[in-house]
Amino acid sequence: MRKSYALLTGAAMIAFASPVLAQEGAISASPTPPGNGTASPLSQPGDQQGSNTSTTDSGALEDIVVTAQKREQNLQDVPVAVTAITADTLVNRNVSTISDLPRLAPSLTVTTGALPTNNSINLRGIGTVAFSTAIEPSVAVIVDDVALLQQAQAFSGLSDIARIEVLRGPQGTLFGKNASAGALNIVSQGPTANFTGAVTGTATTDDEYRIDGVISGPVAEGVGFRLNGFYGDRDGFIRNTYDGRRLNNDKSYGVRGRLSIDPAPNVTIDLIAGHSIAQARGTARTYRSVPAGATVYGAPVQQRLGSIVPGRDNFETAFDGPLFNKSRQTNGSGRVTVDLGVANLVSITSYQDWRFRFAEDFDYLPGTILGLPGGIVAQSGFHSRQFAQELRVASKGSGPFSYVVGLYYSDGKTDRTFDRGPSGPVVARWNSSNGTKTYASFAQLTYDLAATTHIDAGLRANHEDISVNYLNTNVPAVAPANNATCLSLCSGKASDSVVTGKIALRQDLAERVMAYASFSTGYKGQGYDIATGFTPQRAAVPVRPETSKAYELGLKSRFLDNRVQLNVAAFWTDFSDFQAQSGVQLPDQTIQLQLNNVGKVRTRGIEAEFQARPVEALLIDGGISYTDAKIREFRNAQCYVGQTAAQGCLPVAGSTTGFQDLSGKQLSNAPRWKFNVGTTYDVALERMPFDAFVQADLSYQSSVNFSLLNDPYSVERGYALVNGSIGIDQKDRGGLRVALFVNNIFNTHFASALGGPSGGTPGLIAQTFSRNARRYGGIRARMSF
Repeated sequence: MRKSYALLTGAAMIAFASPVLAQEGAISASPTPPGNGTASPLSQPGDQQGSNTSTTDSGALEDIVVTAQKREQNLQDVPVAVTAITADTLVNRNVSTISDLPRLAPSLTVTTGALPTNNSINLRGIGTVAFSTAIEPSVAVIVDDVALLQQAQAFSGLSDIARIEVLRGPQGTLFGKNASAGALNIVSQGPTANFTGAVTGTATTDDEYRIDGVISGPVAEGVGFRLNGFYGDRDGFIRNTYDGRRLNNDKSYGVRGRLSIDPAPNVTIDLIAGHSIAQARGTARTYRSVPAGATVYGAPVQQRLGSIVPGRDNFETAFDGPLFNKSRQTNGSGRVTVDLGVANLVSITSYQDWRFRFAEDFDYLPGTILGLPGGIVAQSGFHSRQFAQELRVASKGSGPFSYVVGLYYSDGKTDRTFDRGPSGPVVARWNSSNGTKTYASFAQLTYDLAATTHIDAGLRANHEDISVNYLNTNVPAVAPANNATCLSLCSGKASDSVVTGKIALRQDLAERVMAYASFSTGYKGQGYDIATGFTPQRAAVPVRPETSKAYELGLKSRFLDNRVQLNVAAFWTDFSDFQAQSGVQLPDQTIQLQLNNVGKVRTRGIEAEFQARPVEALLIDGGISYTDAKIREFRNAQCYVGQTAAQGCLPVAGSTTGFQDLSGKQLSNAPRWKFNVGTTYDVALERMPFDAFVQADLSYQSSVNFSLLNDPYSVERGYALVNGSIGIDQKDRGGLRVALFVNNIFNTHFASALGGPSGGTPGLIAQTFSRNARRYGGIRARMSF
């Protein structure tokens, strides 16, 4: 019965579909630069950022080329659940950050923490719920064929993007061990055959001012370049009533250059380098609920908040300490493609350097806390860097046999400092360094068993060496009160090897209808739980690796003269030793995030996407997903703060919080329902030098619990967001484009995270907001030449 859910769903889909169903629909169908070809670099399309009018043959939907399997394929031929979001859609839907993507892709959610390092990208209910620097993400982020070392690097904004591929389900065979839940494959724009450029300016009602510029073209015969830069500055929307500061702002700027060279007829060299900086006055929390007598570290909360009224609509806070974070990243890669005739040989060499630091008022209240006149302040710094080399061979042509084989090596290291104090019972001060070396080989083969039957099979052999050094530099006088260990250097080393794989069977049911069934295994490597309270035992025994088995059935189709596309997939994934982090209250009343191997987790569900162009001027697209993500076995989970015996908390000797059985409970950050629908209508103005367009979209997600421990105070109810825009665009697709837009038209307020603060009494609820939790409008103008 365990797999009958997916099998019966798939049988029903096949019976229903015969000329109508498909898997993965592209949200917008406009040409995008190939990601794995060997054509001249100057043959790539340039900026595909006009209104959504990508059609062929009197308005039929256009095919999309993706590199979800590390070689160019038609989206509809790939036996993987993929949403392809093109440059047109990113612009038309006002998408500027990774956090905007969930309203375009089913089963994708983003959880926003107090810091970018605590953000999580989740697919099908599975994401990173462990924020140690030594723990891998569950969803990999790949930018121009290079996997980011830290998922937080992806939250610095999107600029000059050709397309984003959202790959759902385990992708470890081709993308590595940190893609156990899926991957985001981001492809930037490439050089153009002709000299082009554009400048885009944006101004909004919440005081954002941003400018993006790009210039591209040939330098000489066989040499092309592209240079883009951006600068953005947005004021904060959380007001600190203590000193008037506007918090949750954002300021970022950066530049990226790309040079493509054809030194020989069969050789292409693509060089990419970028540098960006992002800084903000934190992600401040506000209070949703303050029961009578509630305290934080003994300080009365409501008295310190003054006139602030807690609630869902509370965008005010009050504290006297610092709040800021700043990141800086520098990335470079070199890609060499050699056309061998029957195959392409591709070498990708990359290096990335990412630095991040933050400081925050740990108690989030003004006045003296625990005898400290300035309260408790936490600050930390990160420095991550990684060298990686990939070498692969991908077959060409359309014969009965095709393949991708490759080798991969990476060497990554992260240093961190942490300081919380300045003194007193909550003081913590430590330094850490962790490293990971990965060696892998992979292969994926495709064979046509018959004219309409195809099989895909792949394997990846992975070996990993990890290490950690940790030194607690805590003040000796208070170290015993905090149970501090590792007062001399704690070190550890470990290694692991694993083989994962995938097999998929595809059947062409009609000319534009394909069904597939797949099975794959996933792996997320072992890691160290680096945090306050690190012990020699943790250094000696890392957290066990997480493994998964995934089953998927899907269909892909086009019908009605290629004007309608419908995409359906059913999935079932079982995880063992699932790595997750939960908050535990320590004796000093601080809430410490501790890493657990949750025994077993299961996620299953069904997804559908559609795209339709009933007439040439109208495009409608959308998607819906149902995800049932449950903890199957976690009998020794900590109790949430304030949980009673009547609520399932069992006292245990030696534990300050007790334990509970979470078996059968819903997984955190996993809404059951999500759906989105959008439409774009192009209006021809025959007597004008430009055309007009109107766009609107709606997205919805059901309630979600942000706490792995199923804290009832961490539940956010379901909500819907509506966005819209109108504008004009010159008919020749060049020149001027102007759009007026409004996001979150009905001003729907929703939290990005909910929970009890450190040192808080039960029932005290704090919340954080993203920018999208408030209505804002703006104007965006683009001048192309």
